[in-house]
Amino acid sequence: MAGTELEGSLLSPNIGNYFIGKGIISIKLLGETDYVDCGNVPVFEFLAKVTSLDHFSSRTGVRVKDFTAVIELAGTLTIQMEELTARNVGLALLGIPAGGPSPAYETIDIFSSPVIYGSVKFTGTNDIGPRWDVDFPLVKLSPAKALSLIGNTWGTVDLDGDVLFDGQTQTFGTARVQLPNSPGGGLGS
Repeated sequence: MAGTELEGSLLSPNIGNYFIGKGIISIKLLGETDYVDCGNVPVFEFLAKVTSLDHFSSRTGVRVKDFTAVIELAGTLTIQMEELTARNVGLALLGIPAGGPSPAYETIDIFSSPVIYGSVKFTGTNDIGPRWDVDFPLVKLSPAKALSLIGNTWGTVDLDGDVLFDGQTQTFGTARVQLPNSPGGGLGS
C-alpha cells in the first residue's frame, strides 16, 4: 500500500472522508456589498429543524402510525467568535458600528439595530477530509449568551442565527464540497 493517497469521494466507505473541520466565517449584513471576515470562530454549527405531523390509522383496535408529513422546515446556526472587533461586539449589543474595517476608535449605539439580517458564509479550510463551503443567504442574527467583559478565560461573542428561506435565491442556502487529497504522504510510507 506504499504511496496510496487518502482521497475523499462521494462514496462510502472511504477513510478519506473522515473530517476535522476548520474554516472561515464571513458575514454580509443587509445593505452591504461585501462579506466581512469574523476572525477566529472556534464554533460554527448548523442544526436542521424538521416538524412533522403523524397520521394514525383508526381501522384496528390499536392505532398504528401509517404516514408522516413534513409541515415545517427551519434551521439555526450557532456561532462563537473569539475576536472582539467593533463589528462582532456590535452584533452582540444589537448596534452596528458605522466605521470602516479598522477604525482607531468606534462607538456602538446599543440596541440601535434590534433586528439584524445578513448572509453568512462558511469557507472550509481543513486539511483532513472533504472541504465544505456553505452559504446561508438570509439569516437573522441574535445574541446567544451574555457578553462577558470580565473573566479568566478567552472572551467570546456568541450568536444564534435563524436561517430563513430566501425569496431571491429560493433556498435556505447551498453547500458545495471539494474533495482534496488528505495530507500524510500516503499509507505505509
